[in-house]
Amino acid sequence: MKRIRTLLFCASVFLPMLAMADPKSADDWYKEGETQYNLGNFDKAADAFKQGYTLESTESKKPAYLYNVAQAYRQGKKCKDAAFFYKRYLSLKEQDTVKPLAEKKRTEIEGWIAELEECEKTQSSIAAKPPDTTMHPDGGSGTGTKTGSGSGSPKTGSGTSSPLTGSGTGSGSGKVVAVGGGSDDGSDGSDGSDDGGGVRATAPTTAPKLLSARFTGGASRISAGDLSVPIQATFSLFAGYPVMVNDALEVDIGAAGTFTPLPFTNTMTNAKSTAQFVSALADVGATYTVAPKIGVRADVGIGALIFSGMGEAGNPFTVGGASTTGALTMLAVRAGISVDYAITPNIIATVAPIAFTYSPPKSGLRDEIKSITRLDFMLGIGYRM
Repeated sequence: MKRIRTLLFCASVFLPMLAMADPKSADDWYKEGETQYNLGNFDKAADAFKQGYTLESTESKKPAYLYNVAQAYRQGKKCKDAAFFYKRYLSLKEQDTVKPLAEKKRTEIEGWIAELEECEKTQSSIAAKPPDTTMHPDGGSGTGTKTGSGSGSPKTGSGTSSPLTGSGTGSGSGKVVAVGGGSDDGSDGSDGSDDGGGVRATAPTTAPKLLSARFTGGASRISAGDLSVPIQATFSLFAGYPVMVNDALEVDIGAAGTFTPLPFTNTMTNAKSTAQFVSALADVGATYTVAPKIGVRADVGIGALIFSGMGEAGNPFTVGGASTTGALTMLAVRAGISVDYAITPNIIATVAPIAFTYSPPKSGLRDEIKSITRLDFMLGIGYRM
């Protein structure tokens, strides 16, 4: 009898505590989701936000829960599920006439959806590649059955992927958006800014893995003292190792080289000839994501300018047109800006409206040449692997 009384006492104390441990209201489930999100438990956060959506009685607040679910799945690298819930969020906001979604926010989310769908295709492609059988523990091969079966609702799908690449730059967006608590923070104000607090998350970026390379070509305006040098074609190649400083900023550390042919007429023979500017630089580039798939980049490099192709007398560059026994090498400092657009997670298009290179004169060049400077305009393409 005493044991029964003890059990009843324990039940009267602990059962109410257990009942209080589970969230009961939509707001409670939001707080639970926020906690799990901050701890990096994105699956648990998504489940909590779904429970909040189910219990939420205010229709205007429901879209925020779908947005939060999508955020959690995106941070958990579950591309298919994140895309689904972003679409459901946009669908509900279409019906919101009281607090409609700002166009800026809509464009941002649509950019995420496009990248997530690209990520889903990559996952499906990888899953379909052979072998598609299991392996027996005793070392036998080809004896298993196909893995991966079952069904589920759209809300409970799963999958993993590598980080999305969008403007890299990356591109993708480095903009921070808020996952609001209880109210629809995703609707934004008229200026597209977030109006909710709570969990912070970042838009997917074009995160590189091992190597970032870009090739550009365009026109170069060369100045060398009083020489009249027509605008010349120029080409540039950069390769470096990318480092993500944060969700919006990427730094590439590597090397760059440029090649510019420099045609001239021999003053002694009137023959047409071509000299070359070749530069080899240590280069650091920084790309900052300013919008989904769009990044602004700055490059600074220092190294050597190799001036070759003057082996015969009569060139217009050296004192008295004297020939050189080899290339003239001088210091080169280069700085440039460009704008990148992420075509795919791995491929970017780039426009470099200006790049400036300076080299002090080398002994043997004409006295009038106090420096050699270049202004380049280039277009090109980049690849991350």
